[in-house]
Amino acid sequence: MTRRNDDIRAALEFHAATRYWRVEGDGDARIAMGTPPDLEPAIWEEDRSLEPYPFKVYETLEPIGLPRSFAPSSVPALLALSAPGSDGAGLPDRALLARIGLLSNGLLDRTVTVRDTVITYRTAGGTGARYHLELYFVCADLPDLPAGVYQYSALDHSLRQVRAGDVRAALGVEAPVVMAVTSTFWRNAWRYKARAYRHALWDAGTSLSQALAVAASGGVPASLVLGFADGAVNDVLGVDGVREAAVALCALGRGGPPAPEVAKPAPVDLPVRPVSPREVEFPAIGAMHGASSLATADEVAAWRSAGPAAEPKPTPSGPLVPLDPLPDDAVPPEPVEDVIPRRRSTRRYDTAAELSFRDFSTLLDRSSRAFAADALPPLDCYLIVHAVEGLTPGVYLHHPSSGAVELLRAGDFRADSARIAVGQSYCAEAHVNAYWLADLRPLLERYGNRGYRAAQLVSALRAGKLHLGAHTLGLGACGSTSADDEVVEFFSPHATGKSYLFVTVFGVRRPARR
Repeated sequence: MTRRNDDIRAALEFHAATRYWRVEGDGDARIAMGTPPDLEPAIWEEDRSLEPYPFKVYETLEPIGLPRSFAPSSVPALLALSAPGSDGAGLPDRALLARIGLLSNGLLDRTVTVRDTVITYRTAGGTGARYHLELYFVCADLPDLPAGVYQYSALDHSLRQVRAGDVRAALGVEAPVVMAVTSTFWRNAWRYKARAYRHALWDAGTSLSQALAVAASGGVPASLVLGFADGAVNDVLGVDGVREAAVALCALGRGGPPAPEVAKPAPVDLPVRPVSPREVEFPAIGAMHGASSLATADEVAAWRSAGPAAEPKPTPSGPLVPLDPLPDDAVPPEPVEDVIPRRRSTRRYDTAAELSFRDFSTLLDRSSRAFAADALPPLDCYLIVHAVEGLTPGVYLHHPSSGAVELLRAGDFRADSARIAVGQSYCAEAHVNAYWLADLRPLLERYGNRGYRAAQLVSALRAGKLHLGAHTLGLGACGSTSADDEVVEFFSPHATGKSYLFVTVFGVRRPARR
């Protein structure tokens, strides 16, 4: 029985309508989107005068300064990114909000110019560097910050108070601080059309993978919340729920005084700098967001009752290779605040070297561990292994509960890796390609259309953990894109009936030329 959002065709049809296809022509492959024969160019960018401004700026609110340097953490990054989220007794304060803001959506001192547009990279990756996420903190009274709703401004690393007073009760989440992640869809849709809704969830997952690690490094419990009443949350934040909408919450800390009862919050009427002179609507975004929204506390409770436990996996039928990850006392000591600023998207790999089996094992183990959340949809991680020490090249399936990988098909699949990634050669050069897939129908029958949000976001969150772990070990990683159906076909017959969600490649970086 469907638990929420009634007709799950909305998620299935949106996923089909935003599939990527590799189309050959004039000697080069290009990407199209849709369902044959109704394919369209995947990229918009038709009017450069409409290119969105990548920051939300409240024009009349004064910035509240935040520290940029922090006391060093004693928790190694690999332990922080694989923490369960339920440990720790630390209390949130302004310094923690500063750390989370800077290290999950802040600016790096690194820019690139694309067609006369200067893009400043952020600490967490974003699809095509079309940054569209905002962070808000809904707080009780903290030791050094009064209760209220605060936007984190990536532009100048500050907070701005959008609303005064303790309004946490309206969110339906119990914690001293609740962080909300929103997407301004047009900022990404200007390039990626309706597929920007997938990207909103991917980029939120990537950002949250780092936010959870930062909280763990400070000893502050953190829990992902994907089931919430959308309208109530958007009202608290003062966003319209259409152009900008909440896509995830994260509870930070525990205990403290309970949130007082509050009436419906008054509307927020604050001037905000326009994103573009005008915006182009892609109706599929609003339709999918609406179809996966929850309206009442009863609907939220029903959705959460599906629980976080993943469905049991089938017994492996192929040879199992036990993994050999680093134990806790042998991980590199470098803390997460030192690793995140040097995170990159690595597109050059050393094809003359092998990735050590210990590093391969450690990344799979740490990125797949359970974390605190109200829903953890069942996902499958398929691997194309090109060059891992002592491991037969081929296609594998990761079995986290067994601490092993299953060999599905042996062979050299470098050419296939590039092909299903729409000709991107670095996927063939990388040592491993990790693909997250899911059987959407039973997932949606359990979680409703809201489960589509959860599946996309959690796949990217796990990939974000793997990406950050790779840099901790001195390796490289990169998120990519792929032709949806070619991915499923490649991993079949094992993956028959499943859907492609996310991919990250990783391995040994190519040495810099001298």
